[in-house]
Amino acid sequence: MSTVNGHEESFFQDRKRLFVGLAQDFHDRLSEIIRKRRKASLALAGGTTPGPLYDALSNALLPWEKVSITLTDERWVSPEDPASNEYLIRDLLMKRRAAGATFVPLKTNHAKASGGAGIAEKRITPIMPFDICLIGMGPDGHIASLIPGAEGYAAASDPNTPKKLAGIHAPGAAGAPERMTLTVPGLLSSRRIVVLFMGQDKLNVYNEAKAGEGSSPLRELLAQKKVPVHAFWAP
Repeated sequence: MSTVNGHEESFFQDRKRLFVGLAQDFHDRLSEIIRKRRKASLALAGGTTPGPLYDALSNALLPWEKVSITLTDERWVSPEDPASNEYLIRDLLMKRRAAGATFVPLKTNHAKASGGAGIAEKRITPIMPFDICLIGMGPDGHIASLIPGAEGYAAASDPNTPKKLAGIHAPGAAGAPERMTLTVPGLLSSRRIVVLFMGQDKLNVYNEAKAGEGSSPLRELLAQKKVPVHAFWAP
């Protein structure tokens, strides 16, 4: 593990070791957080990348009844739709020992994500700041559903917006074009941010963002020093 500008990096030789190390990191930190504060909260990423982490954590020996879980972003589909990030968390994580955790959904019955943002923000406010916020990164450098060029992106990525959640419309985005996402200030309403990504192309994007270059909103997270960011990567 190395430290750069106050943030941490853990690079692994292969993905199996990455997920073993990341699952252990989550277990150890959650144990300590719950021991100190008697509760913990997580904001978790969707998509396929974190699947092995969620599967491993589902059987972790932790007092899950003291853990609240929400999402960094949500595809605006039914929670029963396999494209839903809520579906993913319930299917992979909230089973076995982790079945006792509390889930706080972002999805509402509004036609558009922007219409439900205010209600969803009221839901998640009681569990903020998140003890751990896990984000992935797309090939285009997007994090959560902060997708450069999407409708609503400029407002959601503004570090000065008072909103913690915002609607995004990204035609062509996998799963669903309509999304709700934590804004940059929403992501930074965390005690710790973990960035999980793999492959040389994404490492290049990460290094650009670390240098303050490129279009990825990850730049904003790596430029600030208030909230520690820990990058986990493997080829």
